[in-house]
Amino acid sequence: MTLAYINLIGGLSGDMLISSLLDLGLDEKMLISELKKIEGIEFKLKIKKTKKLDIDATHTSVIIEDKIKWNWEKFYNVVKKSTLSQEIKNRVINCFDILKHAEESAHNEKNPHLHELGTSDTLVDICGFFIAIDLLGITKIYSSSIPVTPGFIKTSHGVHETLAPATKKLVENNNIPLRYINNSSNIETVTPTGLSILVSIAGFDNKNSFSPGKFGLGAGTKDFEKFPNVLSIALESQENLKFKSSKKILLETNIDDMSPEIIGSVIEQAIEDGALDCWTNNYTGKKSRSGIIISLLCEIEDKNKFIRFILKNTSSLGLRSVEIDRFEVDRNFEDFNSTLGKVSVKFKYIDGNIYSYKVEYEDILKISKKFDIAAHIVTRKLDYEINSKYNIFS
Repeated sequence: MTLAYINLIGGLSGDMLISSLLDLGLDEKMLISELKKIEGIEFKLKIKKTKKLDIDATHTSVIIEDKIKWNWEKFYNVVKKSTLSQEIKNRVINCFDILKHAEESAHNEKNPHLHELGTSDTLVDICGFFIAIDLLGITKIYSSSIPVTPGFIKTSHGVHETLAPATKKLVENNNIPLRYINNSSNIETVTPTGLSILVSIAGFDNKNSFSPGKFGLGAGTKDFEKFPNVLSIALESQENLKFKSSKKILLETNIDDMSPEIIGSVIEQAIEDGALDCWTNNYTGKKSRSGIIISLLCEIEDKNKFIRFILKNTSSLGLRSVEIDRFEVDRNFEDFNSTLGKVSVKFKYIDGNIYSYKVEYEDILKISKKFDIAAHIVTRKLDYEINSKYNIFS
């Protein structure tokens, strides 16, 4: 997994996001080649280095050369009929869904007229972003809060807060954190397109941290007097990517009034129901009572499922939940033909090399019973044969 963090310094738009990725090293020709898989759109990208106040950044002008007037149905159809990968199509359509819902909520009508969104640069911005992160191998994105100025703006829909109506709905519907830039006013810093892209894929969590390896900065078109109209994207250092990392949920509860047999069945049922792991630890609690802590590890999307599972299947009146980082090495299973028979071996890899291994216990037990040899003797013989073949500990 390649993690990226987007710092919205002074603005957010679709072209600023693409500019930051180009500044990061995205191949312009590959981006254009992928965008050409969308039938009918004609465009050019004008990419240049620029400076916003004291910050150097990349600015991208999307020059549309076709005369297509888009509606929502056309947007969806042209993406579905394109030869983009299915994953990119799914991400783009999800972003359309979010943006369309915000526009409908803001204007209280189905399929509202697109106005500023009704040209091909909307497709270039949205499709271009998802193509770009795919090309760069970015799989997880976090974002800072959204910069907003006090005051009002004028749009094709009339006078509004500096958050345009659809942008405001995106903030409301998705609990997006804001921060106000108080030394300026009456400036629209965030576009609905830019925010819908991030809402569809990014987490807005200020508790995440990582070691950045590379930065890219994208500039907006406008020049603001008191703050730079830029955003930055940071990629996690490749030094930190030797091990796979992912976010998981750890649930824990203290139990002091259930028998060990029942707790054992809870562990077995949790694994059967899809928990990544489940285990217990002993503790001494209030009034010197001995008890057991049940810990359950699960995917983030299964959090509520297993909260309900624990509360239904134990005597617990409450539990703890924390989001954690899980780091993993590469591993794979191989069948090994030993002199005692075929066994399944799990190999652990670090830096692409076999680091250690483990023979499946069930296979050891099967051989032990078949030949009436103690399990620890079977283990030693298998270790010798496996190491002789792979030279793991030589």
